[in-house]
Amino acid sequence: VKRKQLPLKIVLLDNQRLGMVRQWQQLFFQERYSETTLTDNPDFLMLASAFGIPGQHITRKDQVEAALDTMLNSDGPYLLHVSIDELENVWPLVPPGASNSEMLEKLS
Repeated sequence: VKRKQLPLKIVLLDNQRLGMVRQWQQLFFQERYSETTLTDNPDFLMLASAFGIPGQHITRKDQVEAALDTMLNSDGPYLLHVSIDELENVWPLVPPGASNSEMLEKLS
């Protein structure tokens, strides 16, 4: 990506968890959490920098618009590392063993 100066924009949504796995454990496996915490992640900006890719880390919703503007107006590749709430779930989702036609919008 860097060698060819491809304008690839990367948005990393980081909840320091294996989010979908944790969500399944929460919703379908009686909150039996196992091996989903990722508090030892690398410094993603330093990793990008090692490849000559610029980036930014944001932690608040009020930073999103400016960060996206910076990223989209940058030449070449760019990493936007967004820290999100570790307990935030993702919707819609497909339950274990279900087909895509059985997608859940949200559990009530």
